Amino acid sequence: MNATTPRPFVSCSFEQLENHFKKAKKAGDTAVLRDLQHELTFRHKNRHTPGLAAQVVEALSSPPLTNRARAAKAKQSPALEKLKPTVRISASATPLPPSPTKRTTTARTQKPPSPIPRGRAGLRPTEEQQQALDAFARGGSMKINAYAGAGKTSTLKMLANSTRHCGQYIAFNKAIVADTQGGFPANVDCSTLHSLAYRAIAPSYRGLTSKLTGKINANELAQAFDLKQQAFGSDLILAPRSQAFLFLDTVRRFAQSAETAILPEHVPSHGALRAASPAIVRTVQAYAIAGAQKLWDRMVSPTDLMPLGHDGYLKLWALSRPLIGADFILLDEAQDTNPVVLGVLADQEAQMVYVGDKYQQIYEWRGAVNAMDTIQTDATVELTMSFRFGQAIADLASKVLRQLGATSPIQGNPKVRSHIGVVKPGAVLARSNASTMNAVIEALNSGQAPHLVGGTNELKALLRGVVSLKAGQPCDVPDFFGFTTWAEVAEFARSEEGAYLLTFVNLVESLGERRLLWALGRTVDENRADLMISTGHKAKGREWKSVRLMDDFMRSKPTALDRGNSGHDPAELRLLYVALTRAKIALEAPASILSLIGT
Repeated sequence: MNATTPRPFVSCSFEQLENHFKKAKKAGDTAVLRDLQHELTFRHKNRHTPGLAAQVVEALSSPPLTNRARAAKAKQSPALEKLKPTVRISASATPLPPSPTKRTTTARTQKPPSPIPRGRAGLRPTEEQQQALDAFARGGSMKINAYAGAGKTSTLKMLANSTRHCGQYIAFNKAIVADTQGGFPANVDCSTLHSLAYRAIAPSYRGLTSKLTGKINANELAQAFDLKQQAFGSDLILAPRSQAFLFLDTVRRFAQSAETAILPEHVPSHGALRAASPAIVRTVQAYAIAGAQKLWDRMVSPTDLMPLGHDGYLKLWALSRPLIGADFILLDEAQDTNPVVLGVLADQEAQMVYVGDKYQQIYEWRGAVNAMDTIQTDATVELTMSFRFGQAIADLASKVLRQLGATSPIQGNPKVRSHIGVVKPGAVLARSNASTMNAVIEALNSGQAPHLVGGTNELKALLRGVVSLKAGQPCDVPDFFGFTTWAEVAEFARSEEGAYLLTFVNLVESLGERRLLWALGRTVDENRADLMISTGHKAKGREWKSVRLMDDFMRSKPTALDRGNSGHDPAELRLLYVALTRAKIALEAPASILSLIGT
């Protein structure tokens, strides 16, 4: 074995390695023991490694079991079958360098987790949580649809504490993993999928951090590819920087997809492309695919300095069709999962548990898939009682849920008294970046110290894009793609295709981009703020005692395909549901929004 030998246990915690060792030793499975011995050579920083390594060597040196002895052991404990990745990379995709040795797997017989005393986690389950525990104990796949604040994290910890089998908790966001780790037992590893992918891919690139996690911007790529101005018909002329941005965004969308090749649907339709003719769009797509393929080939080459990036190494890992070394997998926030992640999880032989709220899907616009709707499982459980807020906010949320087709209302916490009305907010939430800017200026004018959730970089980039366009220079802001002057953007914003930009354009034209940049510079860190300001998207996962909603929610019109019985855009309804359920005690919502949802 050497550094390029596949590592089937790369995603396991040390406690999981110990569990695998015990099972392999009982079963006399020398192949698994050798894989464990190889894995331990990478765990030299763990002080327990020498002891376990010595036990593995001792087990390997023991005489093999006779058939009769093996049969006797099998009656006591089923043998742990080999957990080895099967590499299945499409011919149209760039293979993972160096080419891994082809290995095969045998399907595991899925058995229910071994039940252990319920009090192990110190949590007392509600009736709905007990239903989840019972379904988990039966061993099949499961979806847990949990309304806002309905205790999905505590439920996951109950599931993890109900078994001694090895588990893997996965969340897309590193902060979520950090927040949830505390109550999970030692037999469950908590990580992002990017973390699992990095551990597996890094050896192929000799652990070169700059290659694996580095970034390249549009200006740098334009220089690297020696791009020149390119005309697509008489109405669309793309500067080198705009072309480079198009290549980068096409690769990003491909990397987050389940496809094995770059396709036309991976080419973004930003800015001026929204109003371009179908013929121009097809020409741009063909050009973008060729450029993106050239970029991707350089990204995956171990001898090229072009950075692979986080999305890139995750995609490479997914193309290798890995197996995660766990008996059960808990996927959090499953309603907003990238297709590439769902593709990896669909191949797993472990018991799958998808957890989320299908009515909180708010990232569909960037390609996320609602696994709570699309994935078929053996069981589905609902958590409908929120521990976060009282019945007044629950009733308002239920009205939104009904318009989304929900049949079960959300139940408020009987121990919490909440109300709807005028409040002194701890947080102000808006639908758009433009409205958060209005809220920042309003707060500064009233002498408050506001904090912008998620930071100011995104808005500053948008405003610097305005500065560039007013100077006649293109920028790499997605909303301004294909435009060479600010006047073109302002004209586009007054068309049907560009209406989403109108509020921002009006804000810039009334206050000026430099005054807006000055206001952003006066926002403070969260620990110094007396008012939190956020978009609904960035507020997800947060909560405050009192919340005020801006009046820009529910502005978009539904498409013919999305129009439901209520006549409202489902994406807008879901974002409103997320925003109003951030409040625990008090919520202030504009009369226009309350009337739209039937109050």
